[in-house]
Amino acid sequence: MLRASRHAVLLLTIIALLVGVLPAGLASAAGTASGGGGTEGNGFSDIATHWAKNEIMELVAANIVTGFPDGTFKPSGQVTREQFLKMLVELTGSKGTDTSVPFKDVETKRWSAPYISSGIKSGILLTADYPDGKFKPDLPITRFEMAIWIVRALKLPPAPTEQLISKLKDQAEIKQNRPLIEAALQTGIIRGMPDGSFKGKDNSTRAEAAVMLSRALHYLASLSGGPHKIVQYRPEVKLSTSKNYAMRDSSTWVINDPKLTLKAGDVFVMPPSDKYYGGIAKKVVSVSKENGSLVVKTSVPKLKEVFSKLDISTTEMLDPKLLKPINSSVTIQATGQSAQPLNMSLYGSSYTPQNLASLTLPCFNIGLNDAKLDGMTFDANLNACNLGINADIGLDVDFDWFDTELDFYSKLVLTGDITTKVHATAGTANSSLNAPKFIPLTTPFYVPVFTGVFVKGQLFVRIDPDFKATIVVDFTDKFHLEQGFTLSSGNGLRAINNTTNTASLDVDTKANASLAAGPDVQLTLTLLDIAYAGFDLYPGIEAGYSRYYEQGRCDAINVDAFLRLDVIAGYDIWIASDEFRRNLVNAEYNLYQTEFNCPPPQPPGNLKATLQGYRATLGQFNSTIINRTDVLLSWNAVKDAASYNVKRSESPGGPFTSRKATGTQFKDTTARIGTTYYYQITAVNEHGESKPSSTLTVAVTNQPPQAPQNLTADKRTGPSVVLHWNDVGGFVHYTVQRADGTGTNFTTIASNVSGTSYTDTNASILKSYSYRVMAEDNGGVSGPSNVVSVGIMDIEVIPINPDGPKLPVVVIAKLLAPANFNATTEVNSGKVVLSWDAVKGAAGYNVMRSASASGTFIVIGSKITATKFTDTTAAIGVTYYYKVAAVNSSGIEGTATAVKSAAPSSGIR
Repeated sequence: MLRASRHAVLLLTIIALLVGVLPAGLASAAGTASGGGGTEGNGFSDIATHWAKNEIMELVAANIVTGFPDGTFKPSGQVTREQFLKMLVELTGSKGTDTSVPFKDVETKRWSAPYISSGIKSGILLTADYPDGKFKPDLPITRFEMAIWIVRALKLPPAPTEQLISKLKDQAEIKQNRPLIEAALQTGIIRGMPDGSFKGKDNSTRAEAAVMLSRALHYLASLSGGPHKIVQYRPEVKLSTSKNYAMRDSSTWVINDPKLTLKAGDVFVMPPSDKYYGGIAKKVVSVSKENGSLVVKTSVPKLKEVFSKLDISTTEMLDPKLLKPINSSVTIQATGQSAQPLNMSLYGSSYTPQNLASLTLPCFNIGLNDAKLDGMTFDANLNACNLGINADIGLDVDFDWFDTELDFYSKLVLTGDITTKVHATAGTANSSLNAPKFIPLTTPFYVPVFTGVFVKGQLFVRIDPDFKATIVVDFTDKFHLEQGFTLSSGNGLRAINNTTNTASLDVDTKANASLAAGPDVQLTLTLLDIAYAGFDLYPGIEAGYSRYYEQGRCDAINVDAFLRLDVIAGYDIWIASDEFRRNLVNAEYNLYQTEFNCPPPQPPGNLKATLQGYRATLGQFNSTIINRTDVLLSWNAVKDAASYNVKRSESPGGPFTSRKATGTQFKDTTARIGTTYYYQITAVNEHGESKPSSTLTVAVTNQPPQAPQNLTADKRTGPSVVLHWNDVGGFVHYTVQRADGTGTNFTTIASNVSGTSYTDTNASILKSYSYRVMAEDNGGVSGPSNVVSVGIMDIEVIPINPDGPKLPVVVIAKLLAPANFNATTEVNSGKVVLSWDAVKGAAGYNVMRSASASGTFIVIGSKITATKFTDTTAAIGVTYYYKVAAVNSSGIEGTATAVKSAAPSSGIR
């Protein structure tokens, strides 16, 4: 098998806004009083009209307090130290597993020992407050102790000044911890009595404790970013504590609770049970009795018909103990506490490390070994760390979303780090494999969020193949997940999308193939089975392999990271009432694209050869004469070729010698005249050398010399034209040709010229010419040199008197204008100084001046032999205009210079 393997490390970053919450939920708590049978109406029989009913029911819903077996709450009963301490520890989420305590009267086996130990570690209790070493857990708690413990539990700073404590009638009795009592009063968690006193030494009742804990719960909720679980049922909602109920059909429930009475229109709540993990809340349509049980036809209530207050925001860690393998081919193993630190930017600023002391961040590994499915055999391994669920749910105004009327908001975000490794082998014979495969790793699991509120989930590995071949794929994808959604009336449906990805892969195949794989996580947040919101999250890597080698192209791998998020929400998970579904994220990002297993280039085509004669004379005394014929080869360029090898042999079958060429031409300067050569060209790149081109046969013969270079002509000073060119070398002579004007009808005017210059003495001064030169030896005549053109001289024709004697006509060349003519003034001298360059053939110079640039010029210096003249007659302050002309020996004046001006300044001449 041809191995086509590339390993690439890829990074994709998908960045969006995530508002995190503290991962330390308010775990359920219960006092020593145990729950009993069902209670009629609003929960407990003795609080129907009690002033603390709402607060008590809120804590009952949060599982922080419970009632008694006889269906009462006993609001006037006392609360012991250990009972209240447990409530505080559960409320702040600081419970640990350590049972060691520093008190003589608390054994490690006592039920409250873990809470007392956590109270010490979190700073709620101070051993200095108990100098005798005894905690006295059964002692009823006082209002003083409750206030101080709450302040410490909430990490409130001591109040710097007294504002409220001083107004209490009995403030003088508060001897210790006055700043803490003041802090409690200022938050409103604990208040004075109606008569204006504090009565700190009084024992607290169960109702007072419930009210204080409810206020503490609300205070936690008011802190930015803090977790909170605020639940209050509407007064008319009927709460049952019986777990003996079952669903007959999607709208009919059979309830065995002799204390529960229902009528049409009532809203009732049943607690969670082993079968109905989240409990249920229903609205009665009709009621009948059957064998002592209630048979209730129901509809789905809106959340606002169940709750007067609902505001839950928490993060729950996914405990590996909740996960059960789907079958024997799957193994699940906890791998210990995560070594990665918590991302504290996700937590509220009001929370301290003490709040997180009991939080464990477990890692776990799920392995799938030798699984077989539809022609595929694969092993999969999923390793997860810090896996948690951010969950929010609460009441909202009614709003329509995709034809679904919702009255709740929700947020569900999966966080953590997941690494998935997949090794897949497929041999599909003549069939194709292209259907998605969901391979469950776990049975459904349930993460408790709150009483009646839970997240149901299941973990899968998803494979999306598309190939009809044999393929072996190994790849690893690592995801840091912060992925989910929010749904509310104000912001609609939005993705929370802050997931990063790193991946690597190897592919072994001989045909086109595509394979996508990754973890598939399905989560649903459910509230009493009334309202639910969830998602199916599939982050993964798709590797596509394209086989092109046999077509003369590189094989290609294209790797994409993708993230797909489908969201659902609705009412009643049993009948999916008013459910909507929507794909919220379907993103695909190219991570890596490469070509490999590339074939060498194609062979070059259109190989041609041109023979070129070469002559040279070398050495200090021109002792070396070169006379050779070069072979100039050319061919067509080849795509992706980095260079070429030029191969030559003196026989058709070789052997060939090779020379490297970087372009598509090569000059062979070592060919011998009279020899026949055979040439081939190959293309080369990093993938190898091509097959050779077709063989070109070249017979090397003696060739004419190269054409003369750099033909020039001197400037004409008379009728003759002087030509010069570069020596060709060797034993050559030259032929000079001329044409009139710029024509191309050249005729030879000189042959066998031995030097590299020639003077045409037969040229007419009144005509222009074009010239070229050829070299010649026993190899023949070279091509022509470059053409040089020579124009007519600048001449002046002197008129002849027709009535005078008939004399020979004399044509005299007109002298050129002096170059670099300048007119300047001398400072403070009043003189104008003129200067110019000498003119060849000049016998002298005439200096002329005028009062205006276009006026009449008079000669102020005649036949001056020097190239400088000083005007000492110019008037001070007047601008004068000057020009100069050269004069020949016959007194004929040449072309004048351009006019220059100057104005002499004042001074002494």
